[in-house]
This record gives sequence, C-alpha cells and structure tokens, in this order.
Amino acid sequence: MIRYFSKLYNKLKYVKESKSSPGLRNAQIGAIHAISSFFTIYKNKAAIIVMPTGSGKTAVLMMTPYVLESFKVLIVTPSIMVRGQITEDFQNLKTLCKARVFSEGVQKPTIYELIHTYSQEELRNIIDSDVIVATPICALSLSENEEARNQFDLVLIDEAHHVPAKTWEQILINMSIAKHILFTATPFRLDKKEIKGDMIFTYPLSMAYSEGIFGEIEYIPIEEAHNKDYLIAKKTEEVLLTDRELGFEHYLMVRTNTRDKAKELEILYSQETELRLKRIDSSMTNSAVKKCIKDLKEGKFDGVICVDMLGEGFDFPNLKIAAIHSPHKSLASTLQFIGRFARTNADNIGTAKFIAMNDSELLVENTALYTNDAIWHDIIIDLSEGRTKTEEDTKEYFRKFRKSTSSVISSNEEISLHSIRPNCHARIYKVTEFYINSGFPDVCNVQEGTLINENDNTVVGIGKEYMPPKWATNDNVVDINNYHDYAVSSE
Repeated sequence: MIRYFSKLYNKLKYVKESKSSPGLRNAQIGAIHAISSFFTIYKNKAAIIVMPTGSGKTAVLMMTPYVLESFKVLIVTPSIMVRGQITEDFQNLKTLCKARVFSEGVQKPTIYELIHTYSQEELRNIIDSDVIVATPICALSLSENEEARNQFDLVLIDEAHHVPAKTWEQILINMSIAKHILFTATPFRLDKKEIKGDMIFTYPLSMAYSEGIFGEIEYIPIEEAHNKDYLIAKKTEEVLLTDRELGFEHYLMVRTNTRDKAKELEILYSQETELRLKRIDSSMTNSAVKKCIKDLKEGKFDGVICVDMLGEGFDFPNLKIAAIHSPHKSLASTLQFIGRFARTNADNIGTAKFIAMNDSELLVENTALYTNDAIWHDIIIDLSEGRTKTEEDTKEYFRKFRKSTSSVISSNEEISLHSIRPNCHARIYKVTEFYINSGFPDVCNVQEGTLINENDNTVVGIGKEYMPPKWATNDNVVDINNYHDYAVSSE
C-alpha cells in the first residue's frame, strides 16, 4: 500500500507568487528545497529553518511531509490555539491550495488533534492518522510510549526557540529515530541555551523587508510622565481612529505583563476612550479565546488587551496598532511581537504603529529601542540578523570539535559546549610542550574525556569536584559539588 504522502509527492507544484496570482514566496521555495537537499544526505540530523514572522513558515511546515515522503508526522505546537489552527489548516490544506501547491480537489490527509495526554486508547487514532498535532505536554506523553512513538518518522517543531525547555528537549530525545525539523523566526533564547540542530536555511529579515513581506513600522513615542497609561490610551485612540478615517481596516492590541494590570487597563480604556476592547489572558478557556478572536476578525470590537497572548502562530494582518504599556525585555519576544504587526498579506492596511512611553532606560540587547530617535527598521534588522549570525558562527565553531580518541564519554552524556558558562573570573596558565592529544592531569578530575578542535589547537575538558555533603559523617557519601571548565589552547 502506497503511503499517503508518497502518493501525493508527484502532485506538488512549486508555483511562484506574482503580483497577479498567488503562489509560494522566495523564502518558502528556498526553505523547502533546503529541507529536501539536507535529508538527501543526512538521515538522523536535526535541521533548523529560520524564517521571519509572516514569511510563510506554516506552508513550509505543511509541505515538508510530502517532500520527504513521510509515513507519519508529529507536529508539536507551543499553544492550544496554534494547535487548533494548524489542525484546521492541514485538514483542508487551505494554505497549500491557496498557494497553488495543490489543486482544490486533492486528497486531504487524516489529521488527529491530540487534546489530552496519551493513553493506550489513543493508539488506534494514531495508527489511522497521517498527522498528529499536539502541544508539548501531550506530545511528551506520546513520546514516552514505545509503541506510539515508533509509528513516526518525522517530528516538526513549531516555534523551535522553545525546544531547549526540558519538555520539548525530552520529546526529541525520546523520538530520536525520527527526522527532526525545527522552525523558528528567532533561533536564540533569553536563557542562552542551545537550539540543537544544523541551521540549514536562514532567510534574512532585511530580505523579507525588501520583498515586502515585512512591512513598514512606525514608532510613536510619548514623553515620560506620571500618568503613563492614560497618555498611551488617549494616543492609541487618536491613532486608531485616524487610521480608520483614512480607510485602513486596522485593529488594536494593548500589551501588558500581568493579569491585574490588564484588568486595570480594561477599566481605563472603557472609561477614558471610545474604543471597544476585550481582555484575553491564559486563565480563559480555549473556546472563550477562540470566540474572542472570531469576534475580533468580524469587527465586533476594536481590539484586545493581552498578557502574552496572541503572539506565536496568530495570523491577523489587520492587527496594526500596538499600545505597549509593558514592553518585552528580550530580543526574541520583541521580534515575535513586532512581526505580528508587520505582516502585509491583507487589503486596506497601512503602516504598523507602536505606541509606548519614551523610556531611555529600556534596553533590548543593550540597545535603547524605544527612544525618540530610534530608526526602527535599521535597529530591528541589525539586532535580528546580528544575533542570528552569532548563533550560526557559534554552531560552526563548536562543530569543529571532536571527541578525543581516549574519551570514555558515553553517548547519553555528551558535552554541549554551547551550554558551558564559565564563572565571571578565570585563571590562565602558560604551559610548555603542548600536545593536543594529551590528557589533563589527574588533579583536574576530567573523567569523561575531552573535546578537541585541531583548527585552532584547543582542548576542552569538564572536571568534576566531589565533596561530601555537610551532613555526612564520612567520605563514603559524596555529591558533585561543582564543575570546572578547562580549556587549553596554543598559538
């Protein structure tokens, strides 16, 4: 019996988008060919696809099983809302048919949305489906069952900058026999943990902007004052009403960082402005959130007040006004947030506008983003591409390290150089007669082998310090009290 994705492989079309007709964007065509090329050679490596928010990552994700002629696919999404969106889209192949990748009458895949944690009763649904879509907790429970996880040959991770979190990482470890592809707009994390995999395709934000995928952005600053929230609310009302008078079908998001603050802002906007807003937070049921989104898109109110909601995976290009009462502090979160408003795939929309208090103290990657003289396009593009380039260079450098021939490190204890964080102080020693294949002295207690980079003549070892706990009465009980990083390099 021919598998579903293999059967549809020859029906794939790579129609390029033009001004007069829909199709695939350059970013999407580049990404899908990169995936096909990579897995022609590498079968068990993880691939990372970096595409800016709004550049069509979801279409690439859905094309991937067809290009790789997969048997069964697990898609892991960051939230319940995104899980539902991808399930609905994949069931109907809406995005791919719209891009003319498939004709409307094409056979659709069988999709199963894993709503609860895995139980043995779910196995029949898993076997009968081509695609299973799950949030991390549900996907983890599935991956822990050997019979269930062995059904899959492909795992697709949406918003992959979450992967180093313990749950996401364990899913990939459990399902190591499957191919892994990780999709993200921001291949870096605030906690500096590694997103493991090879960055096989990176579409620059500057190119997305030049091709009109990432739209114009205008920052509207408000001078610092005590009545910050009131001033932002009044300015937001003015901006939105002006845009609508100009014929733009714009909607608003009010962003803050706590539920209590969101409730305060809900009262403020209702009393001091004419705007009709709805508050959304994580305490609400999924059905309530979906109804709110539906009402928003139908124009039943002017916008939403959110606490870290409607971020990842939310596609509503008419959302063009952001009232920022509590800005994000990390670059990844800031770029994800801005990307939601910079989308261009809708009619009757204009420039995205961000309204916030002009606060010179606020830094994103040591850059004062919200200032009067901030040139947003240049700053955002430079920050994004600079950090992405740093991640690529770091991965390339670490890739040059190999295990020493004398290493006794086991496969499940691999050292990740990316995760090494030396103390603020370091001691440097000058050594003579440096031999790259020599071991460390016994006093260093490097028991799990070393990593060697012959290109720059560097050896790295991790030493463990064993100390008895304070409550121990003898040395028979020990604890790993500290790790010591040893790096030896010679010019």
